[in-house]
Amino acid sequence: MVIKLLAEKIAIEYGKRIKEKELNEIKIKLNDSQIKILALEAKGYRELDIAEALGIEVVTVKYHKRKIVEKLGVKNIKEAVAKAIKLNLIDMD
Repeated sequence: MVIKLLAEKIAIEYGKRIKEKELNEIKIKLNDSQIKILALEAKGYRELDIAEALGIEVVTVKYHKRKIVEKLGVKNIKEAVAKAIKLNLIDMD
């Protein structure tokens, strides 16, 4: 019983550390604009709205979205948003 509880505690702590490591690696990979774009994408903003909110061109938003997908190793921006939310990289408030 004690061994099982200890094993569970170790597994939880290991999971937290892996998540922290992954989060730190992602933060290093993504620049501020890309994190802002992810946050706005998560809130349902369209590319034009994101461009206007950040004072950049739509083509720049599209470029950043492609780079975000590449850097996070996902298939599309929806998966990137899901991963960012899971890792608490973006705040949904």
